[in-house]
Amino acid sequence: MSNKASDSLSNVLEKFYLDRMVGERSQKTIQFYKERLEAFVKQFPQLADRPFSEITVEHIEQHLLSKNGHAYAKSATYRSLRALWYFAVKRKIVPENIVVQVGAPKLPKDTTIPIVKKEDLELLLQTCGRTFLGYRDRAIMLTLYDTGMRLSELTGMRFSNLDLENMTIKILGKGNKKRTLSFDESVRAAILHYIYDTKTRFETDVIWLTEEKNKGITNKGVEEMVARRSKAAGLSRIHPHMFRHACAVNLLRGDVRELNEDEELHGMDIDSVMKYLGQETLTVLQGYLKSLKSEHASKLHKKYSPAAKFFG
Repeated sequence: MSNKASDSLSNVLEKFYLDRMVGERSQKTIQFYKERLEAFVKQFPQLADRPFSEITVEHIEQHLLSKNGHAYAKSATYRSLRALWYFAVKRKIVPENIVVQVGAPKLPKDTTIPIVKKEDLELLLQTCGRTFLGYRDRAIMLTLYDTGMRLSELTGMRFSNLDLENMTIKILGKGNKKRTLSFDESVRAAILHYIYDTKTRFETDVIWLTEEKNKGITNKGVEEMVARRSKAAGLSRIHPHMFRHACAVNLLRGDVRELNEDEELHGMDIDSVMKYLGQETLTVLQGYLKSLKSEHASKLHKKYSPAAKFFG
């Protein structure tokens, strides 16, 4: 077992990130690990330069307890810590993965997937005035809602890949896979308004700019923008990925409105939606379908409720 001074928590983290980069993990995946593992270091700064082997199960449990009330954040943190320890065991830095001694956090059984509803979108767009940020934010949110692209795909959009005439955009997706997405006339109009209002700013191929000339907005910047807009609209906090959920659900449902009790799904088939969104597996889309069926079953129960029939 290694006892080198280089086996401090900070150095093990550096080796872990490098291992992930060499393994051709996407920048988004590496950032996912970094955000959660750096939060662990922030809670226990005294451990940063101490031997990795000095970290205990109690440290793991205390950190996970700090995430109580946030089931998905707790689960993501657990997975990140578990991956770090698997790496440390593989490199013979520690003898065992202590994270697995802690029970994996349970996620809510509610099958409803949070989405941006039509009425939510209307309220969000109403917060966008006739200013640079107003035009930009309106165009960004409509693009996310209509195309279902990932956040990293949005911030990676370039003018050289944008075809406004045919209303398509070529993007680089997860795993460096390229695909072409189409968008609606309303999205085209929003992008044109943004371009015309900000044309003096464009000396770069980057589409979505900040108020600082030629500087593109980051993933975090979009997250903060959507959070501000949702607060201004009087909505619960909305995350950009909820636009992707909404797109998937609407494509499967075939409409932006909720189904009536007697209606069936009549949208795109699941394989087509999978290819359009750039999903590598059916797992996520099956989750969307499960959510839709749960919503549909609830409506049917209201119509055929045994108690309603008994007392009716």
